[in-house]
Amino acid sequence: MKLSSNQIICALDFDSISKAEDFVASINHDIIFKIGMEFFYSFGLEGVSKIRNLKKDAKLFLDLKLHDIPNTVVKGIYPLVKKVQPYMLTLHIAGGKKMLQKSVAAVTEVSIEYNIKKPLLLGVTVLTSLDSNDFKEMGHIILIEDYVENYSKIAKNSNLDGIICSPLEVHLVKKLHGDSLKLITPGIRLGKNSNDDQSRFLTPKEAFKMGSDFIVMGRPLINSKDPNKVIEKIIDY
Repeated sequence: MKLSSNQIICALDFDSISKAEDFVASINHDIIFKIGMEFFYSFGLEGVSKIRNLKKDAKLFLDLKLHDIPNTVVKGIYPLVKKVQPYMLTLHIAGGKKMLQKSVAAVTEVSIEYNIKKPLLLGVTVLTSLDSNDFKEMGHIILIEDYVENYSKIAKNSNLDGIICSPLEVHLVKKLHGDSLKLITPGIRLGKNSNDDQSRFLTPKEAFKMGSDFIVMGRPLINSKDPNKVIEKIIDY
C-alpha cells in the first residue's frame, strides 16, 4: 500500500531554531510540520516565518490545543490564523461545544476576511500520555474509550473537521463516524520498545491499518540520522 507523505506530521520539537531550520531544509518530502508549544513558546512568530522562508508552501500544523472561555479562544484565533496561516489548528474538546462552535465561526470569518485557506480544525480528545490508571487518579469513572467516543460526538456536532486520538481508539471512531471526521493520531513509535512518555501508542503501519488519516511523529524522525529514509519506509508500507 502506498501512502502520501503529507499524511505524516512531524513535530519540530527542537531546542534551537537553527536545528529546526536545518531539519526542515533536509526533508525532501511534502510532510506536515507541527508547530507545538515547545516551538511556538520558544521561537514565536519569528520562528514560524523562518520555516516559511525555507519552504514557502510548507503545511503547518499549529498545535497549541486552545482551551479557555469561548471569548478568549476566539480572540486568540484571529491573530493566529492571520499570521501563521496554518494548515491545521487544534482545540481541546474539553472546552465545550460553545467554545468549539464559536471557534469554527471565527476561523471561517478570518479566513474569508484575509483570503486565507481555512485550516482544518481538530479537537483534542485524550492525551496519549494518559492511561487508565491516570484516569482513575483524575476521578474519571468511565473508560478512556467512552471518553473519546463522547468527545468525538461533540466534535462532530460542533462541525470540527477531525479529532486527535490515540491510534488505539481509531477503530471505535471510524465505526461511529465513518470518514466524516479526519483522524490524527499521535503516540506513533517505530518500535514497541521506544514508547518514551507515550502510554497508548502503535507503529505507523499499525496506525494506518487501523484507519488513521494522519500520524504525528517527533523524536523518531527528528532524532533519526536519515529522516527521509524513515519517511520513505512509512509511505511504502
